[in-house]
Amino acid sequence: MKRLFDIKRMLLIILVLNLIDGICTAWGLSNEWIEEANPLLSSFSPLTILGIKVSLSGIIWFLYKSNFPTRLTNVWRVVLSFVMFLYLGVFFLHITWMVLL
Repeated sequence: MKRLFDIKRMLLIILVLNLIDGICTAWGLSNEWIEEANPLLSSFSPLTILGIKVSLSGIIWFLYKSNFPTRLTNVWRVVLSFVMFLYLGVFFLHITWMVLL
């Protein structure tokens, strides 16, 4: 039986949620429906934000295909769980503003 918080599964979920976040953010910013809430990304154009998200997804894909991690499995499981739940929250924020349009 696979664990719910399997590292490979979490990486794949984070990858998909990251891409959805990038696409929704670029779409919402381009149409001036939303403002970027992340202070690290707020000064970039929608296309640049999408490029950053795609690049980050490429790194996540590389980690997914590698033998990552070989050590500190429980620590990585906690860190990835935190990131996954943050992205789930962002995903639901995107769903909320899309429904309210």
